[in-house]
Amino acid sequence: MSRDDKKRTKILIIEDEALVARELKSRLTRMGYDVVGVAYGSDGIKLARETRPELLLCDIQLKRGVDGIEVARRIQAERDMPVVFLTAYSDEETVSRAKAASPFGYIIKPVESRELEIAIDLALYKFSIEKELRETQQLLQTALTCIGSALVFVDQEGRIGNLNKEAEELLDICRDDAVNNAWVEVLSLIGSSIQTKIEAAFASNEVTKLAPFIINTCGDRAKLIDGIVGPMEDGGVLILRGLTEISDPIEMLDRRLVDRSVPTTDEFIDDIGVGRLPSESSMVQLLVAPKNRADVTQVEEVSQLLNQLLRSTDLVSVYASSQLSVSMPYTSLREGEFIADSILKRLNAHFSDAKIEFSIGLSYSSPGDQQPFELFRRANWALQVAQDSGGGRVIVWNEAVDKPPPSTVSEKQREYHNLVLLWNVLNVVAKASGFEEVSEKLCNHLLKSFSLEKAAVLAGRDEAIVCLSGAVRGLTNFAGMADLSFSRSHLFKVQEMLTSEVEYWHMEAVHLLKLSAEKVLFIETKQELSASDVEFLKTLVTYFAAGLTRFELSTADTPNSEFENGSLIYKAPSMVAIFESIQLVAPTDATVLIVGESGTGKELFARSIHDNSPRKDKPFIIVDCSTVVGSLIESELFGHIKGAFTGADKNFTGRLMEADGGTILLDEIGEMPLEVQVKLLRFVQDREIAPVGSSRYETVDTRIIASTNRDLKALVETGMFREDLYYRLNVFSIEPPPLRDRREDIMLIADHYLAVFRKRYNKRILGFTPDAEQALLQYAWPGNVRELINITNRGAILCKDSQINTIHLGLFPTGEKQIHGRRSSDSKNSIESWIKKLVDLCLTTFGSKLPPLGQWLEEDLIEKSLSLNSEILIRAAQTLGIPESTLRRKVARLRSLSGDKPPGPRRPSQWEAVAVDMEDVIELSRQRGLSVLDLITQTLIKELEAGKLNKKDAASLMGISLPTYRRLVADSLLVS
Repeated sequence: MSRDDKKRTKILIIEDEALVARELKSRLTRMGYDVVGVAYGSDGIKLARETRPELLLCDIQLKRGVDGIEVARRIQAERDMPVVFLTAYSDEETVSRAKAASPFGYIIKPVESRELEIAIDLALYKFSIEKELRETQQLLQTALTCIGSALVFVDQEGRIGNLNKEAEELLDICRDDAVNNAWVEVLSLIGSSIQTKIEAAFASNEVTKLAPFIINTCGDRAKLIDGIVGPMEDGGVLILRGLTEISDPIEMLDRRLVDRSVPTTDEFIDDIGVGRLPSESSMVQLLVAPKNRADVTQVEEVSQLLNQLLRSTDLVSVYASSQLSVSMPYTSLREGEFIADSILKRLNAHFSDAKIEFSIGLSYSSPGDQQPFELFRRANWALQVAQDSGGGRVIVWNEAVDKPPPSTVSEKQREYHNLVLLWNVLNVVAKASGFEEVSEKLCNHLLKSFSLEKAAVLAGRDEAIVCLSGAVRGLTNFAGMADLSFSRSHLFKVQEMLTSEVEYWHMEAVHLLKLSAEKVLFIETKQELSASDVEFLKTLVTYFAAGLTRFELSTADTPNSEFENGSLIYKAPSMVAIFESIQLVAPTDATVLIVGESGTGKELFARSIHDNSPRKDKPFIIVDCSTVVGSLIESELFGHIKGAFTGADKNFTGRLMEADGGTILLDEIGEMPLEVQVKLLRFVQDREIAPVGSSRYETVDTRIIASTNRDLKALVETGMFREDLYYRLNVFSIEPPPLRDRREDIMLIADHYLAVFRKRYNKRILGFTPDAEQALLQYAWPGNVRELINITNRGAILCKDSQINTIHLGLFPTGEKQIHGRRSSDSKNSIESWIKKLVDLCLTTFGSKLPPLGQWLEEDLIEKSLSLNSEILIRAAQTLGIPESTLRRKVARLRSLSGDKPPGPRRPSQWEAVAVDMEDVIELSRQRGLSVLDLITQTLIKELEAGKLNKKDAASLMGISLPTYRRLVADSLLVS
């Protein structure tokens, strides 16, 4: 923001500390802002009315119990402007309360001038952007009233990313149930032509209008809707409009059996087709078609041309495969005739070289008299008249001429009934969990809708015909083929259809329709089906069969939960290379040594080797050598016989024998006692074992995989591990990289386990905030993947919002460099050396009047942590590994020492020269699982105890009382 822009920005300050308020005003004035006033509490509300500021800088905790957040809300209620909060508090409760006021900034005191300037500039920028967005949204909302207000946002994978309240109401679904589901399933459009139309629109990245079509909502209500498909940066948007709600008369009849308030079938028939369009506007409906049906290949080209000619509110779509539908709301009859004439001239001129001539049928409804099905029927009548009279003309529906025969009403009802039945069946296919369920519901729907005697789905198995499901009129419990009373000729015909290309066959009351190469739909009618009914059944079967493909997928193709199977999640090149190696070594019987830090997934690598080997169907046994008492590890591995030692009251086969034919993982092999290593060596060489207490050897076919987080070569050099066993185990080695060396996998793993924990705790967490992602990527992960899983689990438990933030994780991003890969022994030595030098310095400088060295160290660490984290308490507390409330108390004590207490002994002049890198301390504390302050306390006590000081002097150097010092020394938790 330029200085001239700042001069035009009026800022009001509400701050109860006069010195702080004056300092803020001075800083902002120097920056070029126009500070229009300073208030110290609720008087800021009146001052805001008088000065009309453009930004409010407000403290949260004001004197006399005044709540700064409430003051800011009241000012915002009267004046639209951004608020930036100033506070010394960053606890979760305060942050949550502040978020409710929708601030544009949140600054923790004390604040630097540059941070203040950046916060205000960003607040003003974000406010201006949001204001533009609000204005744009108002314009968009106005436009949407013409084309629909239900918005469904779809990502590139075809899944719903978001939808508004209007869409929730239209689709009878709540947002949480729709998000992340396929749009085609939510709209129940699987296998329909409109699905193909919408998918083509998404692929083309062009705005496409949709003619009225029917959906079955999640609330099982059929609705007629239209709309527009538009492109978005990452997918597309469906802008939908509800036209009318329709219901299946069969379903209504079923409901009447329970609820007498539901109208009867006759009552319902009287109401067929009278659903009103909600918009109180006039409507013109056009049906456009070429004179000859052979010219239907040009329909898509015609559709594109019409979209160019018409308004954005006019909806163009293909209708009945050979016609185009044009719905024009807010159009009078006179305007519609003029537009239709213009369209006809343009189309005939455009296709004159191809000698294609078009006809148009037009119907019209006035406001309040919109009957969608009747509107289409009238337009279709007008189009038929235009074509029958030679084509190349526009015909407007004429009530005086159009006198439908009595059969038209029943035909219209049947057409409507079939249409709803089709959607009901497709809805069943979309929601059913298996083929048996979906076929049973299909048979029951057909039985009711067409007054059938029988309906069944048949299949061919081993040269026989079996019934998969069915329904028979008057029977509540369908028993299968016995209830169908099949004749031999009918069975023969079914077998013939399954082995031929015949799609449909009928004889008298029996009809067979082919569903797939293995399945046939059988129906037996009560009365003869009309030709239109047969055509409809063929269409129904086509859609139904297309939907059945999802039940025919092999269960082996269904991915299992990665979490439940313990799969490793990765994309880092180093991990890809390891798995390429696993593919090579897995089929062999070679021993494998896996060396890596704790938490890198050594067990999962071992399991992957086993699962990709010929032994995958045999046992996979894990023995943790570090958790079994040294005297028992031999028995655990090799077994024992009864009486071999005290407590051996029965024979035990041992893990190596238990894993016969399979694989055994010897975890933490470096902890195995030397005497057991000798016996293990013989097994690795000869595959022979002898139980403890027995001299009889048995041959066992068990593959050995060993893992460790220790340097076995170093153990060999010190005599702690047998060299010959090391080389026998290290035939093929794998070294899983630490998580800090494959950072491209961090968010991949975090997102995966967030999905696992989100499902486990039934929470609506969408992901991580940008700050949380940055913190995850910056953290050193000394505990590797195991630590990442645990922290993600913790964040999921604590999160009450839609995203996990840094507070939930307990991690915070920092601009400071991170130390990765530093050996803990180096850090340990440098810290111990540092503490020793400080103790020696105090002893030689102060003599018998020993200073509080421990207190000094704590003060320095707190000050350095605050400095590293820009004086933000919560980040400093995280660095030190202590609660924010604890740090707040310690900081308050430090700040009060200089003014309230006499100065104690001063630090010696060489104090700063004897220093250690703060990051070394932080790194080592994380590796040991201690807070920074606990680490220093522990190291100092060890040094004091090693120096043979008396307890009183040691307590003085610690800066604590003698009883407290004795308790700390005795505390077993301080032993590393």
